[in-house]
Amino acid sequence: MEICERFKEFRDRQRCVVYFPNTHANEEPEAYATFLALMRLQMGIMILAPDQEERFEPVYRDALKYHLQTIRHSRLFTSFVPIKSRVYFVETIAVRDAFYPCADFCVPGGTLAGGSVDLESPIRAGCPILFGPKAPKTSDCEGLLAAGGARRANTLEELAKMGADWLKEPEAAKECARRAQNWWQSQGRSL
Repeated sequence: MEICERFKEFRDRQRCVVYFPNTHANEEPEAYATFLALMRLQMGIMILAPDQEERFEPVYRDALKYHLQTIRHSRLFTSFVPIKSRVYFVETIAVRDAFYPCADFCVPGGTLAGGSVDLESPIRAGCPILFGPKAPKTSDCEGLLAAGGARRANTLEELAKMGADWLKEPEAAKECARRAQNWWQSQGRSL
C-alpha cells in the first residue's frame, strides 16, 4: 500500500490533510494553533514531523495537552488512518519526505519560529508551500515567493486563512506548486 492511501477515508469524506514537516524547537505550538484554526473551517488531519530524532518523544508527550487523537506512524498497525484521528505523528526520518504528496499543502519547519527551511523536498514532490510569519529572508525563499511558487503569511491567523483559501480552491494551490517547480528548474536544479 502506498503511504498516501493511509489517508483514503479523509479524502473520501472531503477532509483536509495538512503537513508540518521538519518543525524546529518551539514551532509545534504554532503548528497546532494553525491547524486548530483550520479545523474550525474544515475537518481534517495534521501530519506533524519534528526535525530531529531526539525531539520525537518530547514533542509527542508535549502534544498530549492538545487532547487531539494522535496516531504515531511507527505504531500504525492498520492499513488506514482512523477517521477520528486529528494528528498523524511522523517519528521516522526515513519516511518523512514520503508525506508531501499526501498533503493539500505544507508549512515547512523554520517558517513558524525561524530557522533553516527545506524547500527541495516539497518542491520536488509538488506540494504547495505556505510560509509562516518567521520564514527566513534567504535568496531561495524570496526567489520562490517572487515567482509565485509559495505564499507567506504575516501572522498565524493569516496563515490559517491562506490555508483555508487553498482548501476551497485546490487548483490555486496546485498552480503555486507548479510555479515552484518551474522556479526550481530555472535555478538549474533538477526535479
